[in-house]
Amino acid sequence: WSHHFFFSVPQIVESFIAMWDSVADKTNKVVGGLWPNDPDGKTYAEMFTKRLREKGYKVVDPGRFPHKTPDYTSFIDTWKKEKVEILTGVQPPPDFAAAWRQCFQQGFIPKMSTHGKPILFPSAVQAIGGNLASGLTTCVWWSPHHPFKSAIAGYSAKDLCDAWTEKTQRQWTQPIGFTYATFEVAADALKRAGTLDKDKLRQAIAQTDLKTIVGPVKFNKENYSKTPMVGGQWVKGKKWPWELEIVENNQFPEIKKTASLVFPIPKP
Repeated sequence: WSHHFFFSVPQIVESFIAMWDSVADKTNKVVGGLWPNDPDGKTYAEMFTKRLREKGYKVVDPGRFPHKTPDYTSFIDTWKKEKVEILTGVQPPPDFAAAWRQCFQQGFIPKMSTHGKPILFPSAVQAIGGNLASGLTTCVWWSPHHPFKSAIAGYSAKDLCDAWTEKTQRQWTQPIGFTYATFEVAADALKRAGTLDKDKLRQAIAQTDLKTIVGPVKFNKENYSKTPMVGGQWVKGKKWPWELEIVENNQFPEIKKTASLVFPIPKP
């Protein structure tokens, strides 16, 4: 009865590696892991380590850490000792902010720092403080730059973001597109089912083949549909304090880049 459309972890792995590969001749290809002791951390550590080694990277993994860890000195010392030049992880925003501030305080500034969960939202990026977020890279699973249109109203991803900002006076965030797309899929299934009968609705959902504002949605036999995602980088903005630019699109070239990768991470 459950159907899911979103990106997959392997897509994130490939997007992150694509960003690092683009500057591989300017790094030593040594990646430090900052993966917490939770399901995300364990999954990412396993999948990233395996794939990175296949791609010729060295992985320095100091181990899992509990949420709300106050002191990351032992991690930072290990990364320094092993000459880590790329940092990655999947921490809650407060944990990453604490670790990243301590990296700067202790003189460890990697050439790239790429993370998913902690820097998805402008508010989390702003909370890091100062200019410490400059150059951080992440995954982008939806943005105003995605070239998809609403199946209901026909307007673009940019139109939806502009409407959101006009209504709320707030910056767009990635979940907006997927919240909207959920209604697109539901409306399409209801229309095709022509009834509120649960079994017929379930069948209609399973047979979804729809171009939505987040991209094509077509469920496979396991009841999920992978949606496009690309790599992004936070930079000082013109309209907002921090803005997310698309700097990697290897898996989905139809989503155009909006800027070149800023490399290395600026030092204070």
